Amino acid sequence: MTHYYPKYTYLLVLAGVVAILFSCGKSNEKTAEQKAATDTANAVKTPVVSSNQSELLKLVITPQGGDFRGFKFGDPLSKIKAEEKFELFEDSTNHVGYTHETENFEAIDILYYLDNNKALNGVRVDIYLNEANDAQSLYNQFDTYLSGKYAPDSKQGKRTTWKARGGMLVSLEDVSKGKDFGLRIGIGAKGKSTEKKPKPLQ
Repeated sequence: MTHYYPKYTYLLVLAGVVAILFSCGKSNEKTAEQKAATDTANAVKTPVVSSNQSELLKLVITPQGGDFRGFKFGDPLSKIKAEEKFELFEDSTNHVGYTHETENFEAIDILYYLDNNKALNGVRVDIYLNEANDAQSLYNQFDTYLSGKYAPDSKQGKRTTWKARGGMLVSLEDVSKGKDFGLRIGIGAKGKSTEKKPKPLQ
């Protein structure tokens, strides 16, 4: 005996199947959204890892000796280019720049300033850090190191200075601003000639 079902029965069955499939899709979509939200939350909670500050100080001043990293003021540019181990990123008429990035995304930029004879007569070091505490800790360590090497000159706010041989100025400054943290060290001149200019003829 053959049974005939009304047409709307098939439509109901079809609508039910579609509803189940749609519901599965929504469930998967919701799961993906929840996973993305969880991943984002975990990423925000992951603490920023910083290098050991003593190791960073050692990285900046090594190799030791000379006036800075084994170089003496008056050394030719050729010696700096031959012996500096950081990566060259700038080569200008009055300075050369080298950079190094740590595995924890801190960066050290060093500018070697030159006089008219292409000889070293100044250094600037910019150290970019991850946290305010890193800047304070490294500042304190550099303060101790530089105080043991040079004669104290002055301390004003976040800037300390010393006098090196021949009255050469050495400075340490916390240049952190907003969410950017870092230190700047300066030694000697900044690309200016150390020679006296001749007086103009009368």
